[in-house]
Amino acid sequence: MKRRAFLVMLALAACDTGPSVNKSGVYVLRAGDKAEVQYRMLDSVNALRAGKGAPPLRLNAQLTSAAETHANDMSRQGRAWSYGSDRSNPYNRVARSGYNGALVAEIYSQSYETELETLAAWVDDGAWGDEILDPAATDMGFGWKQDNSGLIWWCITLGSAGGGVAPSAGF
Repeated sequence: MKRRAFLVMLALAACDTGPSVNKSGVYVLRAGDKAEVQYRMLDSVNALRAGKGAPPLRLNAQLTSAAETHANDMSRQGRAWSYGSDRSNPYNRVARSGYNGALVAEIYSQSYETELETLAAWVDDGAWGDEILDPAATDMGFGWKQDNSGLIWWCITLGSAGGGVAPSAGF
């Protein structure tokens, strides 16, 4: 019986349709990979947060919408930065998404790396690592856009439930 269960698990693993590396060595994300990649990132962020005593985050649809919108826009602009082509900033995007909490942070980058390699780079960076581990955050949105070249535009948007989204003097 154990052998049969092992064979079933092996067969299911062989049917994995998640992200893969193509013949050119490029990490390829497909539309059907969205949930798998988002929850792998959420689980990894929460494991890091647990190690620092920070509470776990919940994946939030509104923050994910804001993150996806910004990842797509950065790709169109060809530039990883906090401003949208419509002059929006993270506060504007979170407000537009309908999120009822406060923005904690927006973290973004462009890379050819996997989501977990990108997370490791963010955490190694002092400022962005601190934002990911900020105990004030309760919710997370995560999105990306992959260009035809394989370049991936990543964005995490972190929020704190319960507060209004107020513009920062820095934006």
